[in-house]
Amino acid sequence: MTAPLPPRILLADDNQDNVALLALYLENAPYRLETAANGVEAVQCHTAAPFDLIFMDLEMPVQDGYDATRAIRNLERQQQVSKPVPILALTAHAMDEHRQRCRQAGFTDFLVKPVRKAAILAAIDRYLGTGTAAEAPPQPIQPDRKRLRPLLPLFFTTCEETINAANRALALGDLEAARAQGHKFKGSARSFGFWELGQAGEALELAAGDGDTKTALASLLLAKELLAQARTEVDGL
Repeated sequence: MTAPLPPRILLADDNQDNVALLALYLENAPYRLETAANGVEAVQCHTAAPFDLIFMDLEMPVQDGYDATRAIRNLERQQQVSKPVPILALTAHAMDEHRQRCRQAGFTDFLVKPVRKAAILAAIDRYLGTGTAAEAPPQPIQPDRKRLRPLLPLFFTTCEETINAANRALALGDLEAARAQGHKFKGSARSFGFWELGQAGEALELAAGDGDTKTALASLLLAKELLAQARTEVDGL
């Protein structure tokens, strides 16, 4: 008798340190994780071979998570799919308006970053019924920095790239691009337990969203300083 294939999970996220973090969470778990860097790739991957569960970031280049989810739901209606794939939003936004947008786009559920391992496994268990959540020990609110240490070089590199992208955007007067980079920075920093870094990213996101270039630049400078401090502290451990 052929053994059943493991459930296939798709993670759509353009942030490589988030991808690495989720892969670590699912290490040795009975799932097959695949990734997409934007909404277009996510739709293409799911169309080619439907997944059992999709984790979808909201803010991605090329096509965001809202439009990708709408495209998948439209495809399911056209094909008269009896059991739509669960699509779970992953975002650093926690406001009701974003939850409402997610519901309208067709998301099944909404997880706010930083998302811990226990929450990820509980969500998988809820929608796939694999029983993994019961096997997972309770997770602390603060990430296990020792366990995450192998991922920190990637985290720091990604943060530097995000800061540079935000700096270029502000130099060009592209406040929306700067806002998006601040949002990305905030989510990554909080996922790895760097709360002050996350606050600096949020300050950049809010200032750029409000059109306040001066405050956005100051927030970016603070983020750069805090990132350097965090790297020094980690190197000294």
